[in-house]
Amino acid sequence: MNSANLGLSLAILGAIIPLQVNARPDYEHYYVGIDGREVLTFGTYAGLNNPNYYRLTFLSPHIEEDPTSNHFHGIGTYSYMGDVTAPTIIPTNTNNRIPEYFTGLSPIALVPGSGIFADRLITQRTEAEYTNFTIRPVSTLLEYAPNLSSDLLYNSSDSAWQGTLGEAAIALELVSVTPGLKVADETGIDLLTEAGDTYLIGQGDDFSFTPIFYTDKSASIGQYSAEFRLLDVNNTNNRLPLPPSGTFIIDFQVQSVPEPSILLGFGLLSGLTLLSQKRRGH
Repeated sequence: MNSANLGLSLAILGAIIPLQVNARPDYEHYYVGIDGREVLTFGTYAGLNNPNYYRLTFLSPHIEEDPTSNHFHGIGTYSYMGDVTAPTIIPTNTNNRIPEYFTGLSPIALVPGSGIFADRLITQRTEAEYTNFTIRPVSTLLEYAPNLSSDLLYNSSDSAWQGTLGEAAIALELVSVTPGLKVADETGIDLLTEAGDTYLIGQGDDFSFTPIFYTDKSASIGQYSAEFRLLDVNNTNNRLPLPPSGTFIIDFQVQSVPEPSILLGFGLLSGLTLLSQKRRGH
C-alpha cells in the first residue's frame, strides 16, 4: 500500500471512529458541600427540621439550557420516612444513585483503558452526563467568576451550599462494593478495594480529587456498584468533625466491546474497499 492509500485509509478510519469532544463545562463535576437549610421547604415533610442541616453532602450539578435553572441535587442525603407526624430519619434518600433514577440512564460504561490502565476497564470522561468524576468543594466554583452559568449554580437554592468546609478533612468511605470493582487514583494506585476502606480526598475549601473506577479487562459482563459516604476525619485538638453525609451509590456496567485491533482492522478494510471501488469507477 503506498502512502497516499494509507493516508486515505486512516482518514476514513477517523471518520468511522470520531474523536470525543467534551463540550460540557469543566465545572460540571461532583461537589462536596454543607446543607445550609435549617427547615425543609418542600415535599411531604415541608416545615420539619432538615435532617441534612450542616451535614456533609455529595452534590451533583445540573447545568440547564436556561442557566437561571442551574441547581444541585443532594445525592444520598439524610431524609425522613414514615408518617409525617412521627417520621424516622434514615441515612440516605430516594435520590441516592448515580446516574440518578429519574433520568432512566443506564449505568456508566467502563471502557478499555490505556497505558498504566491497559489491562483494565475504567471510567472515562465523555460527553455523557455524570462521567466527570472530579470531586471539589462548592467554593471552587468562584474560580470561574465572572461566569453567569457557574455563578447561578453557586448561588442556587438561596445560597444554601455556600457554607465553608473550614478545617474539615474530607474522606471517602467505601460502604459496600460489587466484587471486582475497585477505586484507584490517576496513577493507577488502588485506594478503595473493600467495604470499610477510607481515603482522604482533600482538606478545607480548595482541593480536587478524581477517582478512577475500574475492573479487570476480563471482568464478567454486567452491573457493578459501589456505595459511599463522605466523612470529616479531622478530630485533632478535640475538634468536633462535621456530621457525615448520607450514603450514595454509583452504578457501572461492563459491556461486550470490540477489541481496538478489530476496530482498526475494520477501518482500514473499509478504507481499502472504498478506494478499490473508486478506482473501478474511473
